[in-house]
Amino acid sequence: MPMHACDLCHQLVGEPSSVPPHENLAASGMAAMSNRCKVDSRWRCTGCGAWMYQSTALGEPPNMWRMGPRPADWPDNHG
Repeated sequence: MPMHACDLCHQLVGEPSSVPPHENLAASGMAAMSNRCKVDSRWRCTGCGAWMYQSTALGEPPNMWRMGPRPADWPDNHG
């Protein structure tokens, strides 16, 4: 089923990582490389359920906001 992200999430995509998260984004952890360098901060929108990623210089794309799928290592809450 396709996810329909809210306007606030769509507006963040492609913005610099220095732009703060919008009011409906809840911090949901971070991703790091094997050398423990932080790649991105993960956010989940409490309004639309979209996953947003606030990339560091090591992220892809670097230093930008992007929307993506649920993290592969995120626990499945549906049992």
